[in-house]
Parts: sequence; C-alpha cells; structure tokens
Amino acid sequence: MRCAWRPCSVPDRRRGGPSEVGVSSFGGKVAIITGATSVEPGGVNIGGAAAAELASCGARVVVASRTIENVERLAAMLNEKHGPGTALAVATDVRSENQVEQLVATAVGAFGGLHVLINVAGIFPVGDGDLASMSVDVWDDVMAVNLRGTMLATKYALPHLREVGGAIVNTASTHAFAGDSGLTAYGATKAAILALTAYTATQYGQEGVRCNAVCPGVTITPPALRLPAVMMGIYRRHVVAPELNGPERLAKLYCFLASDDAGAINGEHVRADNGMLAQQPFVPDMRDLARAAVPDELD
Repeated sequence: MRCAWRPCSVPDRRRGGPSEVGVSSFGGKVAIITGATSVEPGGVNIGGAAAAELASCGARVVVASRTIENVERLAAMLNEKHGPGTALAVATDVRSENQVEQLVATAVGAFGGLHVLINVAGIFPVGDGDLASMSVDVWDDVMAVNLRGTMLATKYALPHLREVGGAIVNTASTHAFAGDSGLTAYGATKAAILALTAYTATQYGQEGVRCNAVCPGVTITPPALRLPAVMMGIYRRHVVAPELNGPERLAKLYCFLASDDAGAINGEHVRADNGMLAQQPFVPDMRDLARAAVPDELD
C-alpha cells in the first residue's frame, strides 16, 4: 500500500531531472490560487505558500491578487526555482465578475486546462469591528471579497473542473465557529464559506469534483508580523502547541486536500488552529494559576 505522504519524483522543468516532493505528484495539473502573494518584508502569505507547495509538486500555477507587484514577485520566485512556465501572475480583483472570468480564461488559455482551485483571497479591514458600529460599506466590502469572490472563482472554474474531476479548497477560519469582539463581517463570511463548501460538494460531487475548506487559526503571515508583541503573546497562550502555524505548514494541508490522496474527502472542513478551539477557554488561566503556585526554586 502506497503511503500518501511518501516523497515522489516529478520532473524539474529547470534542470530536466527529478525532484523530491511531498504529497502525490501534481505533474501535468494546473491550479489557480487567489490571494497568493509574496511581500517585502514578510515573505509569502498562505496563498503564496500554497502556490509554492503545488509548484514544488509539479503543478503549473496561476497566482492572482489585486496588487500586481506582490503577485508578480511570487511568480518570478517560482519560475526561478522551478523553471520558466511554472507560474503566471494575473492581477485580479475577486469582487469583479469580469476579472474573475478573465482569470480563469487566462489560466486555461495559457496552460490548457484547470484541475485545482484554491480560494484564499480575503480581507479583515480595521473597520470590521462590533456590529453596532459596523459601517455598511465595510460590511459589503468584506462580503464582496471573502464570500462573493469565493463564489465567483468557483462558478467560473466549475466548467473546467467538472470535465476532469478537479478539486476546490476554500479558506474559512476559526472565526466561523466562535465569536469575537470585532471582525464581525469577517466571521460571517467564513461561516458562509463552510456552507458554500458543503453545497458545492453536494451539487458537483457525483461528477468527481471535490470541495473542502481549511479553517486556519492565527497564522504567522506578513500582516501578523506587524502585530504588537503583547497581542501575539495572547494568541500563543491560547494554542496547545509550542508555536503558531506559519503559511508553509498550512500549505501542506491545502495541497493534501487538493491531491488525489484526499479523494475520499468531500464537503469537509479541517481546522488548522494548533488546538486553539480544542481546549476549554479557561485552560490558559488554569495553567498560569498552577505555575504561580509552584515555588520559585521548583521553576
């Protein structure tokens, strides 16, 4: 029996020889990843890391974001590492139906087909606070990017994915499962994405299309690197792991769900929060209490 996580060899387009990768090979497959960027300083976000992981497994990737400089930087990095023709950057505002339709058409025109869609594009603006003070404009914008953008990309990718039995991986969040003092619109969109994931799987699963969702917790992305240290300390205190996830760790989960190795999984969501929601909310306080009760000489 083949191990799903055993390294496999795929052609390296730059050197012409094999390269070791994790997860089953994506050789010959084409993927679109929305919200995929690399910024300076900071590096790749979740979408950028997912694109890099797919490329390392042999896929050709179309990376899309509103900010063309950041997506072009990512594509250049992938083409340098894996060979020309690995990645294509497309400036796309996922709020625009015309731009999303063109994104899919560009991917299919450039690479001859489409097998994987990874929806990562999303925003959590400063104005997304509590409900009573919520601006309708902020609410509508978060809905347009996070939810409408995911729907539009799925809508225009589906004709191609239905032809080949392709895979969709959406991005939800732990905010879909529990409330917060802010990020009201963000949380509402992420809960809706879970429903959209289930509906997509239900409606197209018999044609071989799979749709699943990843629900990240706090992740060390470029925006997170700019947060105050005291805030990051709070987040670290509430996970049952030594450290918070980085984009590269989450990218492996996205790739697994998009791979044939996850062929039995459809309509599901996977929480990738380092156990943040696994524990009772009072556990961090109880740990602090226990540590305070231990004499200094025993620390």
